[in-house]
Amino acid sequence: MKGNAVVVGSGVGGLAAARALTQQGWSVAVYERSPALPRTGTALGMWPEALAALDEMGVGDKVRGAATRVSEAVTAGLRTPAGRTLVSMRRDGGLCLVSRPTLLSILADGVDLRFGHKVEDQRGLAGVDLVVGADGTFSDTRLTVFGAQFAARPLGAVVWRGTVDGTVSSYGETWAPGAMFGITPAGPGSSNWYACLDAGGTFKPPHRQHLRDVFGSWRSGVTEVLERIEEESILHHELFEAPPLPSYASGNTVLVGDAAHSMAPFLGRGACEALVDGAALGRCLGNAATVADGLAAYDHQRRTKTQRMAAMSRRMGRLAMMRRGFVARNTAFGAAGSVLRLGASLRGH
Repeated sequence: MKGNAVVVGSGVGGLAAARALTQQGWSVAVYERSPALPRTGTALGMWPEALAALDEMGVGDKVRGAATRVSEAVTAGLRTPAGRTLVSMRRDGGLCLVSRPTLLSILADGVDLRFGHKVEDQRGLAGVDLVVGADGTFSDTRLTVFGAQFAARPLGAVVWRGTVDGTVSSYGETWAPGAMFGITPAGPGSSNWYACLDAGGTFKPPHRQHLRDVFGSWRSGVTEVLERIEEESILHHELFEAPPLPSYASGNTVLVGDAAHSMAPFLGRGACEALVDGAALGRCLGNAATVADGLAAYDHQRRTKTQRMAAMSRRMGRLAMMRRGFVARNTAFGAAGSVLRLGASLRGH
């Protein structure tokens, strides 16, 4: 079927939904409260499902063309702050990385995007066949449709993240009681980094000095990154997640991306799942006879999978920063890592 839709929010999920619906012949307007798309942001790794969704939206080749592909083999490890490797993994190239601003710009091309337009209550949108709530973790649309009991809840953790110039000697994550630090490639000449503490609230600047105070003695690439971090490039915020919803749709309103399933970042799947949401929503409505049928199909396809992903990401964060039992955890991971390395060695002969 075809109709007219308003998308509330121009993040990854909102623009993906707008683009996918437009592909199906819908008339779509995107309302964004900000004056423009963001110009800064870290690199996003595009999982195969996300690339398939981009292909379905007709922009897969554009994203691949604008992305950085890490063609060389990358070895990443799970380590202790002292530098002991628990697990070592090797990826033989093919990693596709695209900056958030670049991805948003590609998705927005040709979309009717209206900046400076805040929608606090989607019930005031008259004559619209479909309202897509893509207004993020603290979604007003979610609260309006499902109530205050489904407001975003804190995860009891804070994160700092950013990008530094150059590569580093060691990629991967370092786990410690109540803290973790991760480093990933961001392209041939840069690296992404993120640091997390098991703590509520947020910290006042200067963040660079605080990071050095907490992580300055950690090895395996962490000190290399800390030396290159510039204060003005640091992003810092508390982590929240959306509670599991009974449905992603109600009436003619549907949620996508963080508005539906905002999750902890520990699996690196948030943006990718938002892209898959958008493609699925367009496909389901394009194949349906009514909006209700299309939204029911979308909810069936996406809710269980994404809520399971959110739960897995939360558990991964707890495992990484556990304060009790971490010695046994490290022993178990170390044993698993030894088996993996032995298997790789045997395959090499």
